Amino acid sequence: MRSRTLLIFGAGVLALTAAACGDDDEDTSSPSATEAPATEAPATEPPSTDAPATSPPATDPPATEAPSTDAPEAAPVKVAFVTKFPVEFFTAMDDAAKAYADANEGIEIEFFSCASPSDVDCQIAQIEDAVVKGFDAMVITPMGNEVIPALDAAADGGLVVVLADNDLADFTKKTAVAATDNVAGGQLAGEYLKSVLKEGDTIGLMEGVRGVPALDARIQGVQDALEGTGVEVIIGGAETKCDSAQGATVAEDLLTREPNLTAIYSACDDPAIAAAKVAKDQGKEVMVVGYDGLPTAAQSIIDGDMTATIAQFPGQMAALGVEAAVNAVRGNPVEAFIDTGTELVTVDNADQFL
Repeated sequence: MRSRTLLIFGAGVLALTAAACGDDDEDTSSPSATEAPATEAPATEPPSTDAPATSPPATDPPATEAPSTDAPEAAPVKVAFVTKFPVEFFTAMDDAAKAYADANEGIEIEFFSCASPSDVDCQIAQIEDAVVKGFDAMVITPMGNEVIPALDAAADGGLVVVLADNDLADFTKKTAVAATDNVAGGQLAGEYLKSVLKEGDTIGLMEGVRGVPALDARIQGVQDALEGTGVEVIIGGAETKCDSAQGATVAEDLLTREPNLTAIYSACDDPAIAAAKVAKDQGKEVMVVGYDGLPTAAQSIIDGDMTATIAQFPGQMAALGVEAAVNAVRGNPVEAFIDTGTELVTVDNADQFL
């Protein structure tokens, strides 16, 4: 288990958070000093009932009762930030979470990750550890449905749980999800591939982790877009688990099964980068499209190895996820789903994603 602790009390304000302004309305209906209340009150009525200056000081409490002088400072919000494993995408999330805490007061963050994206036992242990350590909230990229019982126990124990990067539909005790709309992202990938492929072409699809809705949606969007186009779709024989080495293995299998493959699409960038290298090493011109928008994928596009990727924004997921968790702990309203956006990256704009 990797764990590093940061205690951060930043004085700045995150640029994503807009300052709210209010209007101070002047009350023009109050009577002036020349509008004596004697015109409305009988002469026999004691003047003290109409003279505000002699009213009891109930509306003006003594300075010793002012909450601003006696109220203790709010305790910092303790957030467990749990990612899957230390690759570029999740490192970017860690960096953005730290930057958010640097810019906002009263946040303690401890970072957790495991050695691989499928070490479910490791992530379950980290969730349980967060409960024992008394965290107020957890922002987590869950590995799959296997961690739901541990997340349920954490929520039952009083932790605010915010999911980042991918949702778990069966986990009903979450406070919010800060993630890409992967249905929209998958459709964006599908529309792009539909525009560059033609009848008779063949595409190999490389899955991430089957059963994870975010990753499944990225594949489904392409399958839906290519239906009825005459493009043959082949599914890779194994999951890539968004890992480069496994992506290379799946790509080799696809190119062996279909030597004249036109294109490869991967649900994650790291396997796509590996697939582009495999095709290049075999001397084959294969269109390769990924999903994540990593700087290394952008460079691969510039170098002419990959063709495109669908960018998502891990920094947004992290910053907005931590913001949602802190707001929930402090009793502020939080949106149930926070869409962090997608964008098509090609050679035309790849330099913006380096």
